[in-house]
Amino acid sequence: MFDLSWMELLFCAVLALIVIGPKDLPKLFKAVGQFIAKARKMYKNMLGSVQQLEREVDIASGKQQVNENWRDMLPEEVRHLPSDFLPGSMTAEQHLQRRQALDLAREQAISNDVCVQNPQSMVHKARADNAN
Repeated sequence: MFDLSWMELLFCAVLALIVIGPKDLPKLFKAVGQFIAKARKMYKNMLGSVQQLEREVDIASGKQQVNENWRDMLPEEVRHLPSDFLPGSMTAEQHLQRRQALDLAREQAISNDVCVQNPQSMVHKARADNAN
């Protein structure tokens, strides 16, 4: 990358050890690591923004067809919200009650579906309940 030999790298390491000192060298490496992580994150965000801009320009110019499934472009946490969701329209407790009601309705629909598929098991179950 920088076309440095092992001897040159060893010299830089010894020089850094002398100039910075062994006490502050780990702090320097931590700061450099954080800086590199921030730079990578900024680069990825910039690439994502440029790619999104390219897609929008292609759609506007007619080079690319508009994706019919626009929900795929949404972030994961927003993608599965109900279609009638309005931000701020319900409290967290109301959302929890609604989710519990939906889960209960799904469970009942599944149990009703099982009953329709296996009517014999329901007859045996009813007889067992009547016998008790």
